[in-house]
Amino acid sequence: MYPVRFLLLLLCCGWLRSSFAQSTPPLERVVSVDFTNERLDNALKIISSKGQFSFAYDAAIISPASTLSLRATNTVRALLNQIFRGAIAYKSRGNHIILEKVDIPQEAPKSFILDGYITDRQTGEKISQVSIYEKTTLASTVSNPYGYYRIKLSTAIPSVKLEVRRKYYFSETVSINARQTHKLDIGLTPLPSQLAVQPLTARNSIDTTRPTPIIPQPVAVTIPVDSTPAPKTSNPGPTIWDRSKSVLSETKDDFADWFKTTRQAIHDANLEGDTIYRDMQFSLFPFIGTNHTLSGRVINQYSFNLVGGYSLGVTALEVGGFLNMVRGDVSGVQVAGFSNIVGKNVNGVQAAGFFNGSAGDVLGIQAAGFGNTVVGSVRGIQAAGFYNMTLGTMPQSIQAAGFGNIVLDEMSGFQLAGFTNVAARSMSGFQLSGYGNIAGGTMSGFQLAGFTNIAVGELHGWQLSGFLNYATKVVRGYQLALVNIAGSSETTPFGLLSYVHTNGYRRLEISSDEVMTTNLTFKTGVRRFYNIFTGGTNYGQSGKPLWNLGYGLGTAVDLRRGWMLNFDLTGNVLSGETRYYWDAWNTLIRLNMGLEKKLAPRLALAVGPSVNWFLSDYYRSKPTTRFDVPIFNNQLGLTNTFSTGWVGVQVALRLCNR
Repeated sequence: MYPVRFLLLLLCCGWLRSSFAQSTPPLERVVSVDFTNERLDNALKIISSKGQFSFAYDAAIISPASTLSLRATNTVRALLNQIFRGAIAYKSRGNHIILEKVDIPQEAPKSFILDGYITDRQTGEKISQVSIYEKTTLASTVSNPYGYYRIKLSTAIPSVKLEVRRKYYFSETVSINARQTHKLDIGLTPLPSQLAVQPLTARNSIDTTRPTPIIPQPVAVTIPVDSTPAPKTSNPGPTIWDRSKSVLSETKDDFADWFKTTRQAIHDANLEGDTIYRDMQFSLFPFIGTNHTLSGRVINQYSFNLVGGYSLGVTALEVGGFLNMVRGDVSGVQVAGFSNIVGKNVNGVQAAGFFNGSAGDVLGIQAAGFGNTVVGSVRGIQAAGFYNMTLGTMPQSIQAAGFGNIVLDEMSGFQLAGFTNVAARSMSGFQLSGYGNIAGGTMSGFQLAGFTNIAVGELHGWQLSGFLNYATKVVRGYQLALVNIAGSSETTPFGLLSYVHTNGYRRLEISSDEVMTTNLTFKTGVRRFYNIFTGGTNYGQSGKPLWNLGYGLGTAVDLRRGWMLNFDLTGNVLSGETRYYWDAWNTLIRLNMGLEKKLAPRLALAVGPSVNWFLSDYYRSKPTTRFDVPIFNNQLGLTNTFSTGWVGVQVALRLCNR
């Protein structure tokens, strides 16, 4: 039983090993060889057998007389480099490696190719996701998951320097002397752990490789084994896991990540400390233009993008048919048919048919057909067809939008909107909207709205609206609306209903006068000017009005020591003498003077005379009163109107707020 299980285990292990080998490209599979004067064709068979792949080539390119002496453990690609020295080209297709003879060029080539492996100098491990580029032409590449890179360079470059960058490693600059295709392996030194992970000053080295002239047939070579240990630093750096993990997993999300390819995103992460300057960029799409895949690290003076462009910065002018995207700062003018998006600051003008966005500050003008959004602060003008939004401050600025403006910090200047304006903290200046204005803190200036104004903090200015004004504390200025509400007020609100919570004037009183047996009246506002809401009843007494409803205005004079003098003017509508008598209008205009005396901190008694003027739409006698002093009787000469006047008296018991 046990031998059967052991056999099955061996078969599974062999299958897993075979599957793993098949998942690795043939050129990157590691094999060990030890050849001494081995025929070249046999050596290739042994390598293919150990690597579990097959070679495909024309037998005429391999001389039967060629022998090989080689002892090494390396990738198949590296072994072929050592064996053929550029005389044979190779490429993989599926599980096959195709060998081809290299033709000798008849004229000097215009370009040459460098390829090889990027390795960790401490561990000898191959390093993936390494950025390799040349600054003059912006040619670039990224090492594959097995540390292999290949880059094509122009032979016309006066001085070729290869820049090598990888997060968690020291930067390297390799000077290339030979302008011929050859192999170049590059080692990187990991950063010590106590150093920041920002790229440091690049280390300089010179490529001393002397490419072997291309020959028609391979030659026998003997490769000694390098037993020199890799150099080590006295201070341990980042762990092997840290240094080998994906660069992208260590990179914060960028606003342009959604359209980047993996190679472009790796360049942006590895080249964080590198900045390349170019006078001009022409592009069709982002990364398809003169800046190539290094657009995210290039600052241009001028940028012209047929459809869209992407760069690190712009210092003068950028024009895009559809979209402009900049990771860093923009200075100057940025114009796009659809949208401008900037990762940091804007100093100048942004104009777009639909949207402008900046993750930093804006100093200048933003104009968009739909909206503008700024994460930082704005000093200047925002104008949009629908909305403007600023998450920071807006000192001495203007916002104008068809629908709404929002500032999530302090705002000073002007906000003009068709619907609403919001300054989440303090507002100093002018807010004008069709519906409402909101200041989350202190409001210093003027709020004008069709419906409502709100100042969550102090009000130092004016609030004028069609319906409602609210302020936590009115220090200076006035509130003018149908309804005014304030936590406290040092000034006088004007409206049909005003309510001031802390230092306002409020009275709830029960009174009796010569016309109505009982009246219930509520007064609210401030002592200098308050609103009066009143209603009364005669409990169905014959010959008297059944009820009355009234509204009025009043003012009070503080006489000190618990005494106060009130002057109240009210207009009252009286019912007929029966509950079905509605064919006449009866109006009583009443001016009361009441002398109030506090009986307790929140209880007072008030008494005083009143002057009354009664109007009706047909000839009739005045309402039945308990007592009065007549003044006139239908002597005003009003056509088809009965009027009479008298002096009465009112007694009231009041509940006071203070």
